[in-house]
Amino acid sequence: MKKILISFIMMFLIYPVFAQDADKTQGVISKMQENDAQVNTLEADFIQELLFTSTNEKQKISGNVKYLKPDNAVIVQKTPQEQRIYINGRKIIIYTPENFQALEDNYENVINANFSPAAIVNFGANYKNISKNNIVKYLSEDESSYVLEVYPKTNKDWSMKLFVSKENLRPSKAVVLSEGAQVTVEIKNYKINPELNKNLFKFKAPASVEVIKLN
Repeated sequence: MKKILISFIMMFLIYPVFAQDADKTQGVISKMQENDAQVNTLEADFIQELLFTSTNEKQKISGNVKYLKPDNAVIVQKTPQEQRIYINGRKIIIYTPENFQALEDNYENVINANFSPAAIVNFGANYKNISKNNIVKYLSEDESSYVLEVYPKTNKDWSMKLFVSKENLRPSKAVVLSEGAQVTVEIKNYKINPELNKNLFKFKAPASVEVIKLN
């Protein structure tokens, strides 16, 4: 899930624009990082909509994400199918109760590649890791949001617009475009520093559940 931008006289005309954009990009990221420094735990609700552009078919997912610094998260998908995603350090476990199955994989393979709700709400803290393989650029702003664009440095097969709330300096929406699909994630009802039991982030497989290790 997903892309960002580049005769002698023209260079003098273009350079100040790029310099200004770079300053604005760093300004927004710095505000997000300063705000994130005050956060130890976080909870939010999300709605994710997938649109297949060739068929106009839509799929809608809703759920809740809880985050515990430095690198623990649990995503509870409520609709259309119950699913629980546990992130603990470098490991991610995707548990689907009705399938009696859990898939275990490397965190970076799944989260950073697809910008799931966990990666999006943690964008400020995770910026250094995200910027290793992607370009982040200031696009615009309005009364309520800053708009950033994210796309990979290589294999530029996707792009993402990230809307950052001016009120709480946290992502409120992300729109990811790739070939044949558009993914929109809306994040709301933030709770900052709620009390969260550490056991929430630990997956213990029931006896009837098969755990498949992919990496």
